[in-house]
Order: sequence, then C-alpha cells, then structure tokens
Amino acid sequence: MASAGGSAKAPRLGFLEAMEMSRLPDNNNDSNSRDTHRFMSQRPAWQPGAELPWNRPDVPPKARSFHNSKAYGGHVYIQAPLAAARVVEANGTTRDANNGVKFGIHSIQGVFTYGGHVDRPFIYSVTKLSSGRSFQTFLVTVRQPKHPSANPSGPFPLSDAADLPLGPVCFSCHVTFKRPAPNFADEQLSSAQDRFAHILSQRRPDEWEASPQLDMDILNDLFPKEGHGGFPIVDMYKVDMSSWNADRPVPERCELLLYKLYKPVPEEDANAHILCHAFEADRNGLLTIGNHLGWGYNLAVAASLSYTFIVHVNAEEAVMKDGWWIQEVCWPRVSAGRAVLESRVWSPEGKHVASGYQDGLTAPREGNRAMGKL
Repeated sequence: MASAGGSAKAPRLGFLEAMEMSRLPDNNNDSNSRDTHRFMSQRPAWQPGAELPWNRPDVPPKARSFHNSKAYGGHVYIQAPLAAARVVEANGTTRDANNGVKFGIHSIQGVFTYGGHVDRPFIYSVTKLSSGRSFQTFLVTVRQPKHPSANPSGPFPLSDAADLPLGPVCFSCHVTFKRPAPNFADEQLSSAQDRFAHILSQRRPDEWEASPQLDMDILNDLFPKEGHGGFPIVDMYKVDMSSWNADRPVPERCELLLYKLYKPVPEEDANAHILCHAFEADRNGLLTIGNHLGWGYNLAVAASLSYTFIVHVNAEEAVMKDGWWIQEVCWPRVSAGRAVLESRVWSPEGKHVASGYQDGLTAPREGNRAMGKL
C-alpha cells in the first residue's frame, strides 16, 4: 500500500492475484441461511489516488479532501459475482466437456450502501435464489469487519472473519447466469471504432494518456502524467475527446477508454474475463461527469448508488485475447443530485459485448456555482 503521502508505489496485480479469496465455513445453522456459501477477500482493494504526491506543498486543501482510505468500488463489484461464479463452478455447472461454457455471467445488478475500507477484508455471503435448466440467479451480500485487519496490508488472515465483528451490508447484488444460445438475429449500433475512426487513428492505443487515477480537473492539473499507479487487472488509456465534445451539450458528449489485460487470465475462465470488463467499466465515470458540468475544481461528491452490468453475447465472446477493447462512456441524464452513466463495451473487432448503467450522486461544493482553477 502507498504511504499517506503517496510516495510509495504499490505493486500492480493481475486479476488472479487481486481477486484471490478464501473459502469460509458455510453459515447454514438456520433456515434463513440455508444454502449460503461464504468467502473472504485476501488482498486489499485498490485505493484511488493513494499514490499521488499529496504531501506536496502546492496541493490545496480542497484537493487534499479527495485523499481518503476508501476502496475502489469496482473491487467489491466484481469479487461478489466472482464468489457466486465459484459456487456455480463447485456444483459442476459452468463447463461441459463437449459444449464449453454451460453457465456464463449474464448480468450483475449491484447496490452500494457504504464505502469500503482498504485495511480489512470483504466477507461475501452467496445464496442461490433460483435455478433452472438455462438460467440461475444468486444473491450476494457483502460486509466488512468493524475494525482493521490484524494484517491491514494483506494477505488478510482467516481470523479476521472469525474474530472481528462485522459491520452492516456495504454492497449487495443479484447475479444471473445463463447458458449460451444460438444467434437468431444480431443487430447493434455502429461500433465505436467506426464512429470515432478519425480520432482513434491519430495515435496508437498506448500513446494516449494513461487513465488518471482520479479523473478530476483539479487533480489532473496538479498531478499530470502520474500513470496507472497500482491500478490492477487492466491497462487503461484515455482518448483525447476534447475536440469532439467541445460544441456538444453534456448529454451528447462521450469519453473513450482503451484497455487490455495487464496480466493473462485463463481463456477457459470466461466469467473471469467478463468481470475484468465490469471492473474496468466502473473506473472514473462519475468523477468525469463533474468535469463536463464545470465542477472539475469544485466537486463535492461523486458516489455510486447502483450499477447494472449486462452481457449481450455468449460468455465466451467476452474473452480478451489480442487487441484493444473500448469502453464508450456517456451521461444521458443529470438531475436531482444524480447522474446516470452509460457504458458500452466494444471488442477489438467492433462487437458490442456488454453495457453498464450506473446511477450515482454528483454535486458541486457551493450550490450550483462552479469555481475557477487554481
């Protein structure tokens, strides 16, 4: 983990390392917890901005307010369905020797209720809600101990789950699994590769700026070119869309993120690849809308309330091999102190593989008045 001043560099982890879990004894002592399976995360979640040089004397208090110990929400968002997938696998229903994947993740419908901490594990309780020949549904509820781990930098000891009292549910989600189906029709919007070809052709994917650790105008100006930091699982680069967005109203603007796996994930584990896409799609979106609304120097809050991720194809089509994937992001509605973010995930071949729909809080500090730069 980074130091309080952000000077230490955290090691970057791949999916298999970052999402490592321990199986806990199942809690099946009463009828209300029947068929409930429990897991515990072993490694701390990534902490947005932890490695930025916050102790620099030119960093103003309004910028320092974004330096905290909260965990990246994408960690719990994908580790919860990963726990459900491991339950499905343990039942022998994810793969078939002749037909490949039997049940792949179809959707994740998550609700965030409390911010997560990086100094203690997440405890996952997985309960099957329904099971049919072609469709399964699971409920996952997530809690954290009320106190830091005995080893806050990880790996977390199993005693954390047994000895530390748990806090309230910080995240919950429904996860659905579906068998593959034939393609009776295949229609989609024109791909991001086609619509933005004139912009994407200007540079190679990794020549664009690395996706900021906290994508806010005030921090981007203070800490330019800080790179990926310890952000795990994928390499992400942000396309410069300023010329495209310049004369468009906010609901018609968009951002493009290019990404690929940082470390390999077994191709036969299609559900893990789906979760890598969902992890990437949660990055920075609700922060970025503040920049477009003129609050990039005056943002008070940006916090996810609910996040739905839907896979439109059979699971094996989401496997990341060669080439760069594209996340296309837009914000079609801002109202009532909230913004809705829509993401489209495009394969290197231009196939619309998945979509994300995120609703969250967003507001400026001083009423509706935007503040100028430093």
